[in-house]
Amino acid sequence: MSDQDFKATPRSAKFHYSKVASPETTPVPVPLGLVAEDGRRIPPGTTERPLPVALLVCHGMGEQVRFETIGQIAASLLKEATAQGCTVAQTGVNLSFQNESFLARAELNWTTPLGRPHSVHVYEAYWAPVTEGQVTYWETVSFLFSAAWKGWRSSKFFKPCVFQRYLFDKLRDMTIYSRTKVALLFVALFLAAQVVAIAVVLAKLADQVKQLETAHFAIKQVIEIMLPGVHVLRSSATGPEQKLLTALAMLGWYLVVAEILVARYFLIEYAGDVAAYISPYKASKFEDIRNKIQAIGLNVAKVIYGFENTTVVPDYERIVFAGHSLGSVLAYDTLNAAINLDLTSATPGSKRVFERTKKLITFGSPLDKTAFLFRNQSNHVKDPLREQMACAFQPLILDYATFRKPHFWTNLWSPLDVVSGSLEYYDVPALDPGAALDPADPLGTSYPRASNDPRRVENLKDPAATIPLIAHVQYWEGNLLAKTLYAAVQ
Repeated sequence: MSDQDFKATPRSAKFHYSKVASPETTPVPVPLGLVAEDGRRIPPGTTERPLPVALLVCHGMGEQVRFETIGQIAASLLKEATAQGCTVAQTGVNLSFQNESFLARAELNWTTPLGRPHSVHVYEAYWAPVTEGQVTYWETVSFLFSAAWKGWRSSKFFKPCVFQRYLFDKLRDMTIYSRTKVALLFVALFLAAQVVAIAVVLAKLADQVKQLETAHFAIKQVIEIMLPGVHVLRSSATGPEQKLLTALAMLGWYLVVAEILVARYFLIEYAGDVAAYISPYKASKFEDIRNKIQAIGLNVAKVIYGFENTTVVPDYERIVFAGHSLGSVLAYDTLNAAINLDLTSATPGSKRVFERTKKLITFGSPLDKTAFLFRNQSNHVKDPLREQMACAFQPLILDYATFRKPHFWTNLWSPLDVVSGSLEYYDVPALDPGAALDPADPLGTSYPRASNDPRRVENLKDPAATIPLIAHVQYWEGNLLAKTLYAAVQ
């Protein structure tokens, strides 16, 4: 977990249960604009409590503790609310029973400098236990080498090229940058070196364990086995220089052992999560894991949007999605699934999913890497029908007019974060000033020509993510994420 400031988070919370929904009750459509919790419009200039904003957060890869991500999101929001001059009130915790399990939400409350109360309900799609212990070390290594090989085949040395990706009703040429092939080569070589080092170190440790089995627990033998070279340090015949070199060699060995064990743990716990979620398109156990993770995200979204709820929740008019790391991929998939669920229901569009969704926030996101390295590198990528059917599950890349409001999607990233990147593969390529638009393009005049068109993903470099490797979790500590979240829930 990042070194985040939790000073603005209240130290007490009001706990309450959700009421069971009455089967005879017919939900009343909520009017647009600022509305109260009972669905009435709030007259201008009053201090009546408005309808809460719902925020669904999806945590990233690795071992996450339940509610940890809610706490981080709350800390960022309340820190910025305090910075904006708001008065933070007591938080609340609500517990309900949905989809055969209990669902908790955090209720954040503050009063603006103008005296208007504001409330944000934070939900979490918690999926960490689904992948725990499910992915082996060699499955992860195989997945990473396979991804690197696919990217290697598609790119060129020091020369930009393209790969085809179906979005916005057409197979489009997406740019692969000139540095991609070299970067993939270094990644593959580093991974190969780690794999060899892990094998050598584990073999040495296994040999030490075997020696311990025959040591009969004699203290001197155990020490010499666990600390090879200690006899040199203890010998009076050894000179000072030789002892120093031996001590440094012993220290170096155990530093290598520590690094190797950490690297192996990272590959299994972190990269393993990516392998489990991203590679289900083959017949494998990963498909079941991914389906379970997606079901968790969709089940929480169904509660927020009011799909067959068993308990009462507010008719949220403003809903925000946020996802960190691999959680950004789940947030993207969950929002797409919720839109599809709404549009394929018995009364299509009755839940107004996209209309009520105000913002998608991704940070530390590998979505571009999944689009290039994993999801679109099919053996039949040139088959337009296959690509059209895959795209049908992603309405966010189907139509700008229907599914991409201005300033809808903001992505925070850092060049020093090896996981994240600027998201370029979820929009059509920008046109140079004065360039002619293809008259046969399905988007026609709605084509977002400029790179700064507000319908495109807004990519923001986070100045807080400045340390290589650690940059991936430094977004939580910075002001940019707090300001982005705060602006989204207004």
